[in-house]
Amino acid sequence: MRFAPPLQPATRLAADAPTGLVFLGLGGPDREESVAPFLRNLFADPMVLPLPRWLSGPLGRVIVARRVDEVRAKYRGLGHGGGSPQLDWTAKQAAELARRLGERGVEVTPAVAMRYWHPFSEEAVETLRAAGARQLLVVPTYPQYSVATTGSSLRELDRVLAAVGWSPPRHVLREWPLLTGYVDLLARHGRAVIDSWREADRDPARCALVYTAHSLPERFHRGGDAYVRQTRATVRAVHARLRRGLDDTWPVDSLATGGAEPRLVFQSKVGPVRWIGPPTEETCIELVTSGVRHLAVVPVSFNCEHIETLDELDDELAAAVRAAGAETFQRTPALNLDPGWLQSLADRLAFRAFGLVESREVAHA
Repeated sequence: MRFAPPLQPATRLAADAPTGLVFLGLGGPDREESVAPFLRNLFADPMVLPLPRWLSGPLGRVIVARRVDEVRAKYRGLGHGGGSPQLDWTAKQAAELARRLGERGVEVTPAVAMRYWHPFSEEAVETLRAAGARQLLVVPTYPQYSVATTGSSLRELDRVLAAVGWSPPRHVLREWPLLTGYVDLLARHGRAVIDSWREADRDPARCALVYTAHSLPERFHRGGDAYVRQTRATVRAVHARLRRGLDDTWPVDSLATGGAEPRLVFQSKVGPVRWIGPPTEETCIELVTSGVRHLAVVPVSFNCEHIETLDELDDELAAAVRAAGAETFQRTPALNLDPGWLQSLADRLAFRAFGLVESREVAHA
């Protein structure tokens, strides 16, 4: 089966028309009582469990029943009232992106459309129609395109628009894996780790830098999905930027991994199907058992802090590698509200969607 991306409009929008900004995300439970329905929605999507519908539905319910108590406990541990901080981060990002577009002369009304928990696409569309939007600027929070993430969110938005009989002009930014501010930020984070090792006079052969991304079922990759290719392109660009200007006072190329070439691993596997690897935790433990004592991970596919950074990396992975013998563990931040990447995204949207004054993003357009 080929997982071809859905055709999406890339209409040039009018800079002076009322515009709705739809910021697409996966979503997360907003409180403890939302964990079970969030998981049911997640596993009901055939893009998450790519199995025949007669099997994916019952299997999804079994997975939820078995995992819900454990997942509730994890969300309680985040200190966000039993829910995820993802919606708060995403709403702030959308508002800040709207503000920066306003500085470029484009007034937009932001709305968040989450895939598996409130606010859903229906709520975003209702908000923007009530605000008088006449056109839509649709932006995924996923840097790399996959039919299972951006594709699923776009299909859901299409469904909702068709259901309410609204077909405004739309400009869709399908992906942004090489966005200048995004690559710059990840490179700065990784470089800060290397600089800390240099300053502490660590033995490079005992240090390892790895890039971690969210995994997806292998079936999508075999079917031609763009996600792995785009993620590798992101990591290559980040690592090249990180290495730019390094001197030879500390032999970075002697790192156990992450020196001359980047190392990409994948996390967050769920369900019984085969997922893209190599797996993050297994790889990191192997590095530590082979002699690495200072390990750092750079998450590349997470636009904000949520359960997969705060719990899976900061708690679970950190504990596992320390138990295996690591002396130090570092995890670099997600994108969050960094002004560089948000300005870069605003610049690209201003150019691509509205044809405004050229910026440094034109080279990547």
